[in-house]
Amino acid sequence: MGSIFLLFLIVLFYLASITPPRPECLQGVWNNCNFSKPPEDWSEAARKVGGEQGVVDLVVAQAHENELTYVPFPFEKKGKIYSYNQTDKIEPYLDRFDRDGLKVILSIQPNEADVADLIDIILLRYGHHKSVIGVNIDMEWKLTGNPNHASNKERDLWLTKIQSYNPKFKLFLTNFKDQSYFPDDKKDLVILYDGERTTQDELMAKYGELAGHYTSAGIYTGYPSSTPPTASYERIIDAAPNTEYIFHVTHFQ
Repeated sequence: MGSIFLLFLIVLFYLASITPPRPECLQGVWNNCNFSKPPEDWSEAARKVGGEQGVVDLVVAQAHENELTYVPFPFEKKGKIYSYNQTDKIEPYLDRFDRDGLKVILSIQPNEADVADLIDIILLRYGHHKSVIGVNIDMEWKLTGNPNHASNKERDLWLTKIQSYNPKFKLFLTNFKDQSYFPDDKKDLVILYDGERTTQDELMAKYGELAGHYTSAGIYTGYPSSTPPTASYERIIDAAPNTEYIFHVTHFQ
C-alpha cells in the first residue's frame, strides 16, 4: 500500500513538473483620460482590486469630435492628432505607478489618426516607464483602413513597432464586436472584450466565444448599464479560462 501511494506522489510531481501553472489573472481599473483624481487615488483603486499586481488601463490618446485624437500633453498638431495642454498630465501618474509597482497598459483611441504614428508618439514619450507593459488599440475608435477591424498585417506592423521599444511589450486589441473584427492569434497579442447594456449571461456567452479563438484574453466589467453591472471573478474565469486581465470600469468614471 505504501509503495502504491509513493508511486502516486511521484506521478503527481511529474505532472506538475511538465504542466506549468497558469499565470494568475491580473485585475485593475480603466482610466479613460480622467485626471481629475490624483495619481495616488488611481493607484489605490488598482491595488484594491488587483493587489500588488494591480494594473491600470490608461487612455493616453482619446477620441474627440471631428475624428480628431486628443493627447493630454504638450504636442504640436500633426494631422488628426492635437493637444491643448501646456503641461503633461500623464507623466505624474506613470511616475506614481512606477513607484507603486503597478502594471500599465497605454490605451489609444485613434479615430482617423494613423495608429503606427500614435504608437511612436506615445512610446517615445512614455515607453521608458517600468510600469508600462504594452499598448492597447481600441478598435471601436479605429476609423482608418477597414474601420473597427484589425488585419493580420496591421497586427504584425503594430506589434513589431511596439516591441522595437521593448521586446517584452504586448499588443492589446479591444472592441465589443465578434471575432471577425480581430486578426488571428499570435504570441504577445491579447484580445480584450468590451460589452455592456445587456445581461451578464449574454455578456459571458459572447466573451467566452471570442476568447475561445485566442491564447490570451481579458474583459471590462462594471458598466452600470449591464445587468447586474459586474460579473464575478469566478463567472468570468468559467466563461473564459484563458482570461489574463479583468478591468473594473466604474472607478472615478
